Amino acid sequence: MTAFVILHYRAIDMTRTCVERIEALEGSNHIVIVDNASPNGTGRLLAEEYAGKEQITVLLNQENAGFARGNNLGLRWVCDHLEPDFVVVLNNDVEIMQKDFAARIGGIFREHPFDVLGPDILSVFSGIHQSPKSLCGCTLESVRRKYAKVKKSSNPILLLLSSGEKNSPAIWKRVQRRQRAKQRIDSSVSAEGVVLHGSCVIFSSRYLAAHPEPFYPKTYMYYEMEILEWLCRQQGNVIRYDPSISVLHYQYVASKQEYKSIVKRSKFVIECLLDSLKAAEELILEAGGEEKP
Repeated sequence: MTAFVILHYRAIDMTRTCVERIEALEGSNHIVIVDNASPNGTGRLLAEEYAGKEQITVLLNQENAGFARGNNLGLRWVCDHLEPDFVVVLNNDVEIMQKDFAARIGGIFREHPFDVLGPDILSVFSGIHQSPKSLCGCTLESVRRKYAKVKKSSNPILLLLSSGEKNSPAIWKRVQRRQRAKQRIDSSVSAEGVVLHGSCVIFSSRYLAAHPEPFYPKTYMYYEMEILEWLCRQQGNVIRYDPSISVLHYQYVASKQEYKSIVKRSKFVIECLLDSLKAAEELILEAGGEEKP
C-alpha cells in the first residue's frame, strides 16, 4: 500500500484535483490531507466532503505550521495508523498523471533500494524540470554564502528586479535554464546523493521507521530539502532521483492567494529563506561544523 500526504492551504480546487488524480491511480492507496489552518475554512470543507471515504483522512492543523512541521504531522499520522510500503509527500498543486505511479516506485526500490526518492517535476509555470535542485548538498560554507546572497537580494531595487523575473514565465525560464546549465543538471538521468525538489518527495518505510518526522522542524518554509539531504548524508541514507516517475507542478497557487503582490510574495520568500538558512547553519554547527563529503 502507498500513502499520500497532501499539504493543503486555501486552494481547495487544487487539492480536489490532486485527490482525484490519486484516486484514479492503480493499487491500494490512502490519502492524508493536512490542512495548515487555512483561514478561509477550506480545511473543514474538505473534512466534510471526504468524511464518507475510508481511504481519505483529513487532519486539521491548529496553526499554519509551514512546510516541514505541517508535513511531519501527516507523516506521523501515517506511521502511527498505517503500514505503507512508501509515503508520497506532495503539495496540493502537484498532479500525478501516471496511473502506475505506485507500481513504478516499487520497481525502482527493488532495483535501487532507497530511503528518499524524487520524481521528475515539470513546472507548468515555466516549463523547467525542477528536480534535482542541485547535484551536491550544502556545506557550512555554502549555507553562509547563500545567506549573504539572499540578504543582499532584499535590497528594494534588487527585490523589484527579481520579482519581475519571477512574474514572467519566459524570463524565469531563461534564468532557471542558465542556472541549471551552470550546474550541469540533466533531469533525464537518474542520480543519487542529490538535492531533490520538495513539491513531491517519496519516503520508503525503512526510512520512516527510524524517522517518522523526517523534515527538520526548525524551518517554516524553503531549504527543507537541502537540510534533509545533509541529514541523510550524515547518516548514510540513500537519496535517489529517477525520471521514470514524473509529476506536473502548478507553482505559486497558495502563495498567490495569500499575497496578491509579487513584491510582497518575494519579501515573504526572502524572510522564510533567511530563517531556514540560519537554522541550517545552527544544525551544522551543533554537529561540530563537520560534514561528510
